[in-house]
This record gives sequence, structure tokens and C-alpha cells, in this order.
Amino acid sequence: MLRIETTPRFERRLIAFLKSHPDLRERTRALIDRLAENPFDPHNKTHKLSGKLKEFWGVEIAWSYRIVFLLTDESVTLINIGSHDEVY
Repeated sequence: MLRIETTPRFERRLIAFLKSHPDLRERTRALIDRLAENPFDPHNKTHKLSGKLKEFWGVEIAWSYRIVFLLTDESVTLINIGSHDEVY
């Protein structure tokens, strides 16, 4: 199991995101738990980003919402959360 780490920006964005989208609270928590167990679980829809974000990965919370993260051998660092336009 990988260690989940967060950035201060992610923490702020997560609070705001969950306040705006309380219906996605459980889905978001389950997704983060799955990232710790297996970042490439097919349910995660994990994809490598490109361009200025090429060192990062993205996962889909719901149709319009994403989490951006950095993956190492030991950890998943959550970088950003929000709508497609906000995080990319």
C-alpha cells in the first residue's frame, strides 16, 4: 500500500470542493483509498498528463472533476482537485 501525502494547496482545495459538492464526499474518499491500494485500478481511470503537467497523473472523481497527483514508488502526493478546467 502506498502512503498518501497532500500539499497545503490540495488541503485547501479539498475543503472547498467538498463544501461545494457534498454529494461527492464518499466517492472522493473511496477514490483516494483506491489510489493508496492500487493507483492503476481500472475504476480510477488513471491517466498520465502531458504538457506542463507531464510529471503528474490524473484520476476522474466524476465526469467533470479530477484529482491531480504525483506518483513515486512509495507514495501518492495529491496536488490538486477540482473541475477539469481548474486543475488542467
